[in-house]
Amino acid sequence: MLRTRRKLRTATYVLATVIAASASIAAAPAQAAHSLPSYWCYLNGVEVRSGLTVVRGTEGVDTILCENDVENVIIDGGGGNDNIRVKGMLIDSQVLGGEGDDTLQVNNLAPKNGNSSVRGGLGNDTIITALVVGTADHGSSVYGDHGDDKITTGSVMGQPGEYERGGGQVFGNDGSDLIRTGNVDLGGRVLGGSENDVIEPKSVGAESAGIVQGGPGNDTVRGLNDTVLTIGPGYGQVDGGIGTNSCRVKHFSTGDRVRSTLANCPSSEAGPATPSAPASPAAPATPAKPAAPAAAGGHSPR
Repeated sequence: MLRTRRKLRTATYVLATVIAASASIAAAPAQAAHSLPSYWCYLNGVEVRSGLTVVRGTEGVDTILCENDVENVIIDGGGGNDNIRVKGMLIDSQVLGGEGDDTLQVNNLAPKNGNSSVRGGLGNDTIITALVVGTADHGSSVYGDHGDDKITTGSVMGQPGEYERGGGQVFGNDGSDLIRTGNVDLGGRVLGGSENDVIEPKSVGAESAGIVQGGPGNDTVRGLNDTVLTIGPGYGQVDGGIGTNSCRVKHFSTGDRVRSTLANCPSSEAGPATPSAPASPAAPATPAKPAAPAAAGGHSPR
């Protein structure tokens, strides 16, 4: 009988331990599964099989076309003058032009759990994207890399928050680059890099804060299509950097209300000239009076 009671007591302890462990497992937070690669891409007209984390071109001229969003995938053009187009969003993914004069066209850069970026690589590349928007934790970036690149983007922005730290950035890097963007705001940043760059944003710091830096070289900063760039009324910053730079820039605000800054970039935009008052017509000259005749004896009359 005593042995039976011990068996029952042991079984009860084991059962209680199993129940407690099950409850602990149920109470634990579920671990988020890593997202699988997602894409629908064609390499030179042939559909790329699913499940790959890298869609890689050849060392020759390639055309890579992706019909929808690309998530957790690296698209690498490799060598040659490649044409890469992503019609959907670039989610936690990278597009690499590689060597050659590449054309890279991407929809919105949308980081979610990681970073999203487009890199031109070696060569004179053409990069076209829509929004370049990131957060303080997950960035969204465009790099021209080496060569004289042409970069056109939508707005370059961070995320509203306590400090509005931006994760949206555009870099020209090495070479004489032409960079055209939408609004640079909420911590977004555009940096020309080395050599002589032309940077044409739509606006800088219109709502909060944005930064445009020319970097080393003789840079030009102006509005789109050689118009006047307005910075502010927020904390917009334009800094031409080291070199002989030129700007067509004006502050949105005037007087004590100016919060935007312009440095190392003399502006040729002097604002509307103040009309001068019309000159008064000259008064006719008063004829001089004839001198009085001298009195006899050579003395003048008193």
